[in-house]
Amino acid sequence: DVTAAVEAAEARLKQAEERAAELAATAEAAGLAARRAAALDRIAAALDSGAPFAAALRDLPADAVAPVLADNAAAGLPTVAALRDGFADPARAALEAALRANMGESWTERVSNFLRSQTGLRSLSPRDGDDPDAVLSRAEAALGQGKLAEALVELEKLPEAGKPALADWVAQAQVRIEAEAAFAALAAN
Repeated sequence: DVTAAVEAAEARLKQAEERAAELAATAEAAGLAARRAAALDRIAAALDSGAPFAAALRDLPADAVAPVLADNAAAGLPTVAALRDGFADPARAALEAALRANMGESWTERVSNFLRSQTGLRSLSPRDGDDPDAVLSRAEAALGQGKLAEALVELEKLPEAGKPALADWVAQAQVRIEAEAAFAALAAN
């Protein structure tokens, strides 16, 4: 009877140990999932605010994080609002450079383009056409709607002479688009 009781106790002890191991694994998995979800929420908030998010990346597996996110985690990424606010000056410079490069065919076009380049006047509402002012107006309208990719597509239509003035802004917008795509892929997995 004693041997049978000892064997039964050992079997129950083994079952309890197995159950405890299962519960520990489940708790660890739940903890990892909760830390991952919290990290993703903190990264999403940082992307919206432009704040750094390096601390949130530490709660994610390093191999799951895209380089564009890792490279910009310490400083944060430019927000869509910051990109929108920072567009006017480079756009004016791009328009001036494009107009100076091609002042126009007729005397009136040359005078008009000269005056526009001197004053920095440009269209603020979207216009049809392929002239630099129209391209910039459509890009700014897309940007105003938060459509960075659409704004970049429009800016590709800008004459070559105007592109250098927007190069830094375009680079920041491209990094933002790549980071948003990388975050979406990270969140989906």
